[in-house]
Amino acid sequence: MKPAADIKVGVKPVFGQIIHSAAWEGPCRTGMMEELTPEAERTNAQAAFQKFQKELEANLSPEAELLEPVYIEYDESFTVKDSEFAKLEPDLHAVDLFLISYRVPGIERYGKPIAMMGCGVTNVDIAAYLRSQGLEGYAPIDYGELNELISLMRVRKAIRQTRILSITEGELRPAGVVSSIWNVEDLKARFGTERKRVSSAKFFRALEEVSTREAEALAERIIGNAQRVKLAKEYVVNDVKFYLATKRLMEQYDCNAHTTPCFEICGTRLPERFKVVPCLTHTLLKDEGYPSACEGDLSALMAMAVLMYTAGKSAFMGNPMMRDENTIEVTHSVPGLKMNGFDKPDLPYELWHFTAGGWGTKVQIDLAANEEKAVTLARFNPSATKLLVVSGTVVDCRFNEQGCSPTVAIAVENARDVIHLQADFGHHMAMVYGDYVEMIKKLSTIMDFEVVAA
Repeated sequence: MKPAADIKVGVKPVFGQIIHSAAWEGPCRTGMMEELTPEAERTNAQAAFQKFQKELEANLSPEAELLEPVYIEYDESFTVKDSEFAKLEPDLHAVDLFLISYRVPGIERYGKPIAMMGCGVTNVDIAAYLRSQGLEGYAPIDYGELNELISLMRVRKAIRQTRILSITEGELRPAGVVSSIWNVEDLKARFGTERKRVSSAKFFRALEEVSTREAEALAERIIGNAQRVKLAKEYVVNDVKFYLATKRLMEQYDCNAHTTPCFEICGTRLPERFKVVPCLTHTLLKDEGYPSACEGDLSALMAMAVLMYTAGKSAFMGNPMMRDENTIEVTHSVPGLKMNGFDKPDLPYELWHFTAGGWGTKVQIDLAANEEKAVTLARFNPSATKLLVVSGTVVDCRFNEQGCSPTVAIAVENARDVIHLQADFGHHMAMVYGDYVEMIKKLSTIMDFEVVAA
């Protein structure tokens, strides 16, 4: 099991070259006759192929897996022989994008996305042809645009490889979030994302099997790194068991995302019996790169996946409410320690209790104290056809002794508009630090959803 965001985009460089059968001049070919011989063309092409490879190695994004470059040639018939195409087939399964240097007639047979860099002419000609055939064709002008395309394709690939472990009581929609994505078959057909359901009874059996010694070791580390702890160690241990049980079921079912329906499992009274809440689990999983959402909410979970995979950061989520005309407040108990980036230091945190009984670990972070103030919030509508995206600036943060906390206040252009838009989307929103609105708009052009920006 690994986070979907850890995947790379398989880029297959293909150097296409026309080698004429003889030397002659004509309407699209001119030069010294000795320079037009097949031997001279091939010599020049091989030198250009070596240069092509070196440029790729120096400039291609680390988000790409650079597959073995291939040299393909054809004559003035513009027909590539099957023996030339056979060079592509050993690692065809790993190809997410063909990066061609020039025309490779017939390469569209594989149905793979194709890109060619350039300032115009051939690359736009090829892209337009591919798009007219219902295929993906791209014409980036330079390495900056090519690497941006690779970033977008990596997010899409990560979404396609996201498999959600859903703890469930059998509900079609969670009781607390009826605006959650409900057509999981369509979600899989369009995005590739799968949901695997596990009953709460099976989950709590897995929790009972977790070693107390193992849970205590991790709990001590979490407690030791906290700036303040406002609940007993035994309750942190209980919630670490919840996390470890979730991780093991994710591994068992080959999942890399998670959600738990809080209303439904609360009704079983099993959380009260085991003195656990899912909040700490959501924080820990997200900090490892696994999207993890409250209340069985797939709409928030999918938006969280988009944000985390795009930003490379852990996420917060919660209930947005209007504080005043230009401020919304978002409240839940699931901030991430890695909200500045998975490769960045943890944010300072405290451990508080969720319930009046003093149990249920929740991580508390002053989200207004972070140096980064810009944030992006997002949520899919119940049909997963539209994504609401809101940009804002954190202005303050407050805490509740019990229940969901922290509450982060975010300045937006028009809070009233945001709330009205939510009537088409639902109430939870995922949040990451940074402004990713434009990047998400570009992502929507290669995926099957519409962006509604506020």
